[in-house]
Amino acid sequence: MEMSALHPNVTVSGAREAIAFYEAALGAEVVDTITAGDAVIHSDLRLVSPAGTSTFTVAEAFPPDSVAPEPGAPTHASFTVPVEDTDAAHARALAAGATSLAEPADWFEGFRQAAVRDPFGHRWYFTTVAGSVTAEDVQRASDAWVAERG
Repeated sequence: MEMSALHPNVTVSGAREAIAFYEAALGAEVVDTITAGDAVIHSDLRLVSPAGTSTFTVAEAFPPDSVAPEPGAPTHASFTVPVEDTDAAHARALAAGATSLAEPADWFEGFRQAAVRDPFGHRWYFTTVAGSVTAEDVQRASDAWVAERG
């Protein structure tokens, strides 16, 4: 097993398909897979980005203890992946089967973001952030975004 400081557990319906999607869409690498019969009950995936290396688990849903999100329904969590090229990451995820939630766009100089929903109901953000971006820059952009929404 390999775990980063924060190791999310992603619950899905169709774990084998989800693992293949995360390999194709995110470039994730499978570290290990544990099964019970045909069901994937635990897998560790490694994701390398400009921000470092993270790991996460993908496993089949086992109600009532764990449930997968309904594709297209609101989700309670999302994942952000820092990338070198937001546009390329977004295109790669779409080619692997994701649905675009937000096309790649500049929030402000030095901050580009896009969002997708994977076929298993989870929301992923791809961001490219210049080293010169400050928390104050993000706050100003967030204030403008809220004002636009009314």
